Amino acid sequence: MTYEDKPIAKFLRLQNGDDIIADVSETEDEDGTLYTLFHPLKVVYIPVDASGSLSVAFIPWVFSKIVDEQVFVLHDQDILIYTDVAKKMNIYYWESVEATINRQSVPEEETVDDIDLLEDEMEQYGKRTLH
Repeated sequence: MTYEDKPIAKFLRLQNGDDIIADVSETEDEDGTLYTLFHPLKVVYIPVDASGSLSVAFIPWVFSKIVDEQVFVLHDQDILIYTDVAKKMNIYYWESVEATINRQSVPEEETVDDIDLLEDEMEQYGKRTLH
């Protein structure tokens, strides 16, 4: 299966301001719709240059050192925006999920912490506050 054949991931903006992309399953309960997120990745917006252009990167929403299984359930009241991602973003999401899974399957002494990866990426943009 190629990344083009994967299900369309969803973009969710949560009430807390997090932007998440995930493979999502919907179910109903007595309180409304439940959204089960599989392999949710948090969207990180990174300034490219002084023009104000932004690049998008993903980090795990909840790091694998905190929970073993990357499956989470949200209620509909937790979500402000819920929509399909663009085709190219869907491919990028599935590539990122595979890379995250592969990185988790490497013995721990051979891995770089997820925080270290984010810090390395942020260093190339200098020491400044992102809003």
